[in-house]
Amino acid sequence: MQEILNILFWAGTLAGGLLILLLLISIFSGLEIGGDLDVDMGGDVDVDAGGDMDGHLDADGSSAGLGVIKTLLTFISVGAFTARAIFLNTSWSWTIVILTALAAGAVAVMLLTWFFRWLLRNQEEGNWHLWQAEGKVGTVYVPIPPEGKGRIIVEIDNVRREIAARSENGQQLRTHEKAFVVKAEEDHVVVIPYAS
Repeated sequence: MQEILNILFWAGTLAGGLLILLLLISIFSGLEIGGDLDVDMGGDVDVDAGGDMDGHLDADGSSAGLGVIKTLLTFISVGAFTARAIFLNTSWSWTIVILTALAAGAVAVMLLTWFFRWLLRNQEEGNWHLWQAEGKVGTVYVPIPPEGKGRIIVEIDNVRREIAARSENGQQLRTHEKAFVVKAEEDHVVVIPYAS
């Protein structure tokens, strides 16, 4: 019995340690190594009146292998520690202990999948793009000459952005004039005078 407890302890410790190491490497290196946690349990589980409980989180194809490894490490670590705790604190049969450990590992993987999906759903892109200025009205900050570039200030995502601008019809726009953004080019926007 002591030998089984030692095996469960080391299996859980090694799996958990490797999982933490992989997560730390991915955090500190900035690499997305693994992100694929796929759980499919059908039949007896009823979620939202369906027969299947699915959780799927995709990263790019190159990281799928490490995502599966992280999933397996989570399953092994939680399952081993659960089995060890049950052996130490109860007198349950082997069958019940194994089934409970498998269920605990599966629940841990599903919770981890749900947590990562929740995190990804709530993330925001911090970048802004010139095309977001299209259709907006800005204020000329640096005068726009007939055949050159000036600068306008446009509010994008509740932040005032200073953008290079060129007049569409070669008309000069002076400082503090209103300008309507017609389209976005590679490094500037094209504007026309805005009559309110």
